[in-house]
Amino acid sequence: MTTALSYAIHTSPAPLRVATDTSDGHAALRITVTNPGPGPVTCDTITVAVPTGRGTDALTAAPETITARTEGHGDWEAEHRGGGVFRVRPALPGTGLKPGEQFVLTLDDIVVNEAVGTVTLGISEVSGDGNGLSHERASGSWKLAKSPAEAMLEDFVPDRPVVTNGETVTLTWKGIDGPDYVLFYGDQPPQTVNDCMVDGHGTWPSPALHDTTAFMLLASTEKDSVPVTYGLTTAVTVRVPDLEVGSLDANGVVRLFGRTQEIAGGTQSGTWTYTADTDGVITGYIKTNQNGAPATLNVFVTPPEPDKRQKFATQSWDVRGGTENQEASLLVPVPRGSTVSVVQKTDGGAFTAALTWFPFGSGSLQVIEP
Repeated sequence: MTTALSYAIHTSPAPLRVATDTSDGHAALRITVTNPGPGPVTCDTITVAVPTGRGTDALTAAPETITARTEGHGDWEAEHRGGGVFRVRPALPGTGLKPGEQFVLTLDDIVVNEAVGTVTLGISEVSGDGNGLSHERASGSWKLAKSPAEAMLEDFVPDRPVVTNGETVTLTWKGIDGPDYVLFYGDQPPQTVNDCMVDGHGTWPSPALHDTTAFMLLASTEKDSVPVTYGLTTAVTVRVPDLEVGSLDANGVVRLFGRTQEIAGGTQSGTWTYTADTDGVITGYIKTNQNGAPATLNVFVTPPEPDKRQKFATQSWDVRGGTENQEASLLVPVPRGSTVSVVQKTDGGAFTAALTWFPFGSGSLQVIEP
């Protein structure tokens, strides 16, 4: 049976390094717990079992040194139950995670044993089904490699695993003198970060992050005339990220248009100027009751790009003749950042005009005072 919550595990260092006579093999596990949706999840207990002992399939022979904490969501608490078993519970019974919400469980001060091998981490949940019954769900096995200690790069982590849209993080790592260090992230070109190293410690401040971003740091050198490359990865989750998608499936209600806005219009000639906060469309009409006294409605759209001004015009009077109550309408696309000018006038007689702004999202048309 699969779990209701999803789990992503990052180790520091990655991969884990075993202890030696000169190194105590200290490590940490960061387990990101997320509700993938579509509904809220109420979980009574999350249990994480760390294999203990001195063998190749055990992580540590000293589970008593491990400390546990949660961050990113103040309603969850962690405790060590002994023997490498950790339980995470909501601070108040019945507290759940909404779709997309997450927190990070950090197991720190782990003393990795001396046996190279693979460790299987166990995670299970106990949650209610709404009828007062509890069900246990096991997530399966999480395999973590324990490697020899001869690594030239370790502890590649951000100062915060979760940020809001537009915030920055600081990446830190430990390394040795000699290799070339190159950082990769998002769709940016590779960046050499040798000058970010001081006394074996690297520090790199990121630019503003607008979506969840993966980082990879490669250390390259030669050993016995043979090229050697060692790499570590980490990731930062951005709350309410910018989205760029090809196909999108939605399980709930999706709104394309934001709040509509009435602009210009009325019964008087005049000129009105606006700027567009977002993409959208303007619909409008102008109408007279005299087929010999036409009224015109012009909308000029000037996008941010130069030399791209467009004119959309309509006239209430049909030169081919017709009956009274002549009416004409128009539909105008407006790119974000455009300047929009509305001009309505008549050659005589009375008219009525109305225009409505339909934004794609929450942007409005801001009035530019003459």
